[in-house]
Amino acid sequence: MLGPEQLNFATRPTPIFLEGVVAVRVSEQMARNVGLRDNQIIRGVIENRNGVLKLMFNNQEFEWSASKNFKPGDKIDFRYESSVYGRSLRAISQAPTPGISSAPLSSSLLSSTALSSTALPPTAASSLTGTSPRLLSLLYRPDQPSMLSQLFKPGGLELLLSQLAHLPGQSGLGQLRQSMGGLSGDAVKNALLNSGLFGEFLLGSQSPQRTDLKQLLRNLLRNMPLQSAVGNIEMAIDEIESRQIESLQAQQNREISYHFVLPFGDSNPVEVHLERGVSSPEQEESDWVINLHTDSEVLGELWLKTTLKDTASLEMIMWVQRPHVAAMARTATLELEQELKAFGLQLTKLSVLNATRPSLDAQLSGPGHVVDVRT
Repeated sequence: MLGPEQLNFATRPTPIFLEGVVAVRVSEQMARNVGLRDNQIIRGVIENRNGVLKLMFNNQEFEWSASKNFKPGDKIDFRYESSVYGRSLRAISQAPTPGISSAPLSSSLLSSTALSSTALPPTAASSLTGTSPRLLSLLYRPDQPSMLSQLFKPGGLELLLSQLAHLPGQSGLGQLRQSMGGLSGDAVKNALLNSGLFGEFLLGSQSPQRTDLKQLLRNLLRNMPLQSAVGNIEMAIDEIESRQIESLQAQQNREISYHFVLPFGDSNPVEVHLERGVSSPEQEESDWVINLHTDSEVLGELWLKTTLKDTASLEMIMWVQRPHVAAMARTATLELEQELKAFGLQLTKLSVLNATRPSLDAQLSGPGHVVDVRT
């Protein structure tokens, strides 16, 4: 859990230390061109080049794919290192950016109804100063498979709980799982509220306590006799807290982003990401986007992106790996349209692709960048 010292840190004039977080590969030729020497400290600047973030130093352009938390104008100090694995610029600190205040991160995490004035600023790397390594590791946590999905796979949780039957609170994890056949809107709502994203907010607002996934995992960790399971539980907690910070950053940008796992007792879990952008003058109400991902034993791995327009119309795109599953999905289009009409929704577009969903960072969606969606 993020303690008081992380949730209410004070502004200090010290830089953020990013040792071991960001590294930029450098070719021997480029190192010569720039005049880099072993252990030399340099300062680079992030710039926007045709919609893509680049690291600039000495009028030289370096590839920059570290984190979407950086923005054009950010200045970062690097140490040039040479080893048997190659040459690289390793980030060691970031200079504070003028004009951005360092607001404290309140313990009232993730109010679901309003933008907190104490939420994390959108450029977290620029505004957080004197921050603990723990918080930094969550801010710059690399993309990786969901440990919560691994934990809630059928058989995995049962094996863990059978070994922990004597521990207090272990039964709560099993109670979080839904039935795929009995899935409802209320079940999804409860999964979101129990996901661990809102625990600190509920405590701070003195709201009635409810089952909280992060707290259950913390309780298990405190009493865990099996060292082999400690690492997985710690990674699951890291995943939740990293998602909390993502949601706070979205709130500060007047956006919405909730990333959680929907666990089932009779099927593999589903990863859910609810997001909504900022409204524009041309569009009073911004679209809702719901991204789903699961790896089903019956259907294989599949992804679904649903965009809900303010006109109650839906656009859907599905990626599936198995050809026969793609054919089944196309055949069921008419039935899906009828089901949605019963809820006052109109399906205007459904695309089913027999392919793995392409990974595309928002920073790479500028002019000159395309995604091949051919089947």
